[in-house]
Amino acid sequence: MRGGAERTRGCQRTAVLAAILALVATAARADEVTSKGTVLKGKVTGFSSTGLTIEPEYGKGSLVIEWKDVEDVKTDGPFQVLYGDDLEADAPLQGFTDGKVLVGGAAETATAIPTADIHSAVGIGPDGLTWKDELRSSWRYWDGSADFGLNLQQATTDTFGFLLGMHTTRVKAPTRFSIGGDYRYSTQQKQGSDKETIEDRAFGAIREEYDFTEKFYVFGAGDVTYDAIQKLSIRGIPKLGVGYNVWEEKLDETKRNFFAVECGGAWVYEGYFSGTGQIIDRAPLETRDHNDYFAVAFGAAAAYYFPYDIYAGWRFDYLPAVDNFTTDYLVRNALEISAPLIDPVSAKFSLLDEYNNNPASDADRNSLYLAFGLSIGW
Repeated sequence: MRGGAERTRGCQRTAVLAAILALVATAARADEVTSKGTVLKGKVTGFSSTGLTIEPEYGKGSLVIEWKDVEDVKTDGPFQVLYGDDLEADAPLQGFTDGKVLVGGAAETATAIPTADIHSAVGIGPDGLTWKDELRSSWRYWDGSADFGLNLQQATTDTFGFLLGMHTTRVKAPTRFSIGGDYRYSTQQKQGSDKETIEDRAFGAIREEYDFTEKFYVFGAGDVTYDAIQKLSIRGIPKLGVGYNVWEEKLDETKRNFFAVECGGAWVYEGYFSGTGQIIDRAPLETRDHNDYFAVAFGAAAAYYFPYDIYAGWRFDYLPAVDNFTTDYLVRNALEISAPLIDPVSAKFSLLDEYNNNPASDADRNSLYLAFGLSIGW
């Protein structure tokens, strides 16, 4: 009995000692950031040209510290640092001096990287670079998502529909380039009736922006729409203009919170399916197979990143005809909200509302589209 008790106490002491050693080892491995004379210990989770993010060892959440407030930084683990046009360093941080981050195995041999040249940096796991890390290195200026949604109902009324989409953006100061599109299709069949298509719409857009001051930018954009329900065989809208950032908060090289307004010129062309064109008030009454007009392009856009990486983006376009702004005009509102589920998958909600004051002869002026699905980001 005595020997068993001694062995039990010995095991307990060993367990306590192991726990103490683990805590000491963890403390020794803690990253350190010196800011305004205070040494913060914890885990540096990433950094960019604007600053770094650290999760302190005490408390919950993370702190974002701008480089102007950083005096020194050291990490135990390596980082994948993307900088310059196509340069990369994979090593721990060994210090910070004269606006440069020291990245390398030792301070004496570390590479001094100016913070202004840093695109992004993320920690490298114990197994080394993953396929996502390799992809990030090759496509460092690109971000995007592939979207998928599905709805199905089998009851008195059967419905089936899906949404496919892809959007990508390249951000490299002072330019922003984006391209993307989506396709929506849905059918409905009531009991005892034939199946009918209630949604059949394709949309594609391309856009380039160039910042020529901190507040002002110029843009060129174009989009095309096919909508069988609205009798549109094609709608094409090229436009050029100037934008103004009313408010902007840069989070990193690719992410920003902002609100901007725009003004420019556009040309709107709408082609209709045969026999569904716009009615022309002439004697005798007839229809036209297309409509086109030059328009003033008013617009606004906003984006905001909430806590937990919840994202909301909004865009508004108002396109009144130059020579007939009370009759020929198009208004579009688009909203999307995404929330991360399991990296890299997010839940995504999108809303699109279009008001065409002069549509095809048997089409409604207003069309509203709602969708909820999954989005895979990169």
